[in-house]
Amino acid sequence: MGDRKPCCSYARISQDKKKEMGVARQHLNNDEFAGMHGCVIVYRYTDNDITAADPDIERPAFLRLVRDLRARRTAEDIRVEGLFVVEEERVVRLPEDYLKLHRALTVDKSGAFAIKDTNTFLDVHSDSEMIRGLLNSAMGEKEVTKTRRRVTRNMRDQALEGMPTGRRRFGWKGADPKLDRPTNKFLEPKEAKILREALDLALKGKSWATIVRHFEDSKVPTVRGTRWTTTPVQYMLTNPAICGYRMMYGELVRDREHGEPIVGKWETIATPAEWHKMLRRCDSWFNLEGDTAYSRYRAKVKTEGKKNYQQLAEATRKFMLTNIARCGYVDDDGNMCLAKMKGNGPGGSNKHARYRCGDTRCNKVSRRADLVDLAIEMTVIKVLEEQFSNMQPEEQLWYGEGTLTSLLAKREEIKSAYNESRIGMTEYLDFKDTNDKQIADSQKDREDFYAEQAAKNLLAGFKKEKWESFDIRQKRTAIGTIYRAVIIHPIPKGRSRSAEFDPNLLDPIPRETH
Repeated sequence: MGDRKPCCSYARISQDKKKEMGVARQHLNNDEFAGMHGCVIVYRYTDNDITAADPDIERPAFLRLVRDLRARRTAEDIRVEGLFVVEEERVVRLPEDYLKLHRALTVDKSGAFAIKDTNTFLDVHSDSEMIRGLLNSAMGEKEVTKTRRRVTRNMRDQALEGMPTGRRRFGWKGADPKLDRPTNKFLEPKEAKILREALDLALKGKSWATIVRHFEDSKVPTVRGTRWTTTPVQYMLTNPAICGYRMMYGELVRDREHGEPIVGKWETIATPAEWHKMLRRCDSWFNLEGDTAYSRYRAKVKTEGKKNYQQLAEATRKFMLTNIARCGYVDDDGNMCLAKMKGNGPGGSNKHARYRCGDTRCNKVSRRADLVDLAIEMTVIKVLEEQFSNMQPEEQLWYGEGTLTSLLAKREEIKSAYNESRIGMTEYLDFKDTNDKQIADSQKDREDFYAEQAAKNLLAGFKKEKWESFDIRQKRTAIGTIYRAVIIHPIPKGRSRSAEFDPNLLDPIPRETH
């Protein structure tokens, strides 16, 4: 490598139909460009078939790239100081992505960022580069805030004008520029019929499970193409849009002069009286008093911060195979249900806890939970001993400790510079805010690193005795390490439900790699 700067290459493509050739070409281009600038690619990161434009889609390699750049080395202790990409949009498409990357590149003076297609080697430490990057990734954080305010204001103005807006709702047609048709103005006949029938069921007092089944039986999916559940059904049937009204921030949009609710300029399926009746039945999502599930959630986020509800659910599981067990019922067309099975405690004629199919359309398979757990435990222990008994635990120190130490020292330098009047308040705040964010990012990296290491070490040197010391969360983690799912097949026809438990009706599906 000599005196060349050690850098990494990042490649991403949304749809790589040529079996990773697209990302491979990007890496080769980055290798060539790095050589032209006195650098060498020592590590490659690849996100294949993953978009960068959707904030809800995680890019594992990008997140690892940012963490390693911030630490200035990889988990394998390879020094990395800069990043090469073919196009900037390969690595950043959203402002928050650019800010993450920029903070990682600027933890010290060695950071570098180069873009092959524009033949650009950027000065990441200059103010102009921060502005350029934010503009190229759509807008900066302040501009995002301004845009949100502008969008909110526009939404309010359109609401006062009674104009249909937003994403397409189930029951209404989407936008069509060729026909000059706005979204949600005209009813979609087939969906509107299903929606009206569901409303009639709700007005008659039918259970939410019955109404959900009505949507399922229609064979028409949700707007997003997902399965029907109680929450979206309740939301749709209590949405004021069904009668031409609109609510914003817990209040009906009303005429400023007379105070009457503004009736929107779109086709409807219900009367205001029917909508009010629906609110009396369910006010979780829309409430004239302003208190809804969403408002309570937002208030809680402000005081407690966002929570990882999946982690919370895992921490409170009572059954070892909840969501790991899958229903093995096969219908007349040969389709296996494969719905996740839930644990249910004793009740009614069931003296024992059971795993039961969670799909209301099926609900055909259930089995005693304790017997299923015991049978699966025996197979899990055997596999764990075979695969992990000789594995040694890792006791590696976090490779970014040096970066965090430097950032904490920099914090003290910034304080001293301000206290000694070497910098003013404006500069102090600028330096402090950037440094605080970099420290927070680095501390989060350290926390994640040790959590990942602990998860790996959980099974190192596994012996049968170790299983007994595991709590239910650790047992679920161990099972999930070796099994993708456990299919529970129905009791064969002709066999009594009170027959002896048959472990052969359990079908563990192993993971391809562990």
